[in-house]
Amino acid sequence: MASSTFFSDWNQLIKPRVTSLVLATIIPGLYLASEQPPSVFLITVTLFGTFLMSSASFIFNQVIERDRDAKMKRTSNRPIPSERISIPQATLVGISMMGLSFYMLTVYVNLLTALCALTALISYVFLYTIFLKPRTTQNIVIGGVAGCVGPLIGYAAIGNSLPIQAWILFTMIFLWTPAHFWALAIFLKEDYSDANFPMLPVVKGINQTTKSIFFYTILYSLSCVSFYFLEPSMGLLYLVIVLLVCIWMGILSYRLIQNPERQAARKFFLFSIFHLFLINITIVVDHMI
Repeated sequence: MASSTFFSDWNQLIKPRVTSLVLATIIPGLYLASEQPPSVFLITVTLFGTFLMSSASFIFNQVIERDRDAKMKRTSNRPIPSERISIPQATLVGISMMGLSFYMLTVYVNLLTALCALTALISYVFLYTIFLKPRTTQNIVIGGVAGCVGPLIGYAAIGNSLPIQAWILFTMIFLWTPAHFWALAIFLKEDYSDANFPMLPVVKGINQTTKSIFFYTILYSLSCVSFYFLEPSMGLLYLVIVLLVCIWMGILSYRLIQNPERQAARKFFLFSIFHLFLINITIVVDHMI
């Protein structure tokens, strides 16, 4: 196997670009929970340990969904359905990553942090991938819990506790998740239909989905604004940026109702990623200045 193909295949399995967004949601907790900036070592171990756990969860997801992935144009060339990486290989690497992650986080951070990361993996693999995704249109609403654990990991790594602020940030991501993934589901509606996944656009139609996206966008925006009033260290920088990007996100979601086309859904999907990145960066910057 050529080295370029080898790295490309494993890159598809562990999804580092998706994991980078999860890691971004950890950083605010690391800074907000500490009176002094956390050490580089603690930040590095926490992020790398979470990276390994997240990568393992994506590997297990693709092992489980290999037959459905083979039916979808977007995923049919993934390394497992195309048999470039075997199921035993992928499973062994996934288990190794999971074990190393739990060991690193337990020994070099604390047990609570390791348990938060492991809970995210269990939620993603068992609750979302196995139980909810093939059965209900609300799969991403409930199963999205796995992607919300970043703030809990950040706070746990510093204070070995989960204060109310950690759960507020958890809730923000929980409310962000449905609109984000339903926009992607509109863009990939035919693929999900071919694989018999009961995603909201497939079962309820695109018009109903766009209204649900707008509803969750409003809830998410309100949660972002509320964090200004609930976290004493947030200043005007956070409030101004949040108001601007939340208003624009609301406009995009409303336009999606008026024009429920694939490209409009893709535009909203991409902006939602930028939005969550920016919110988390702004929290850290505003806290530090």
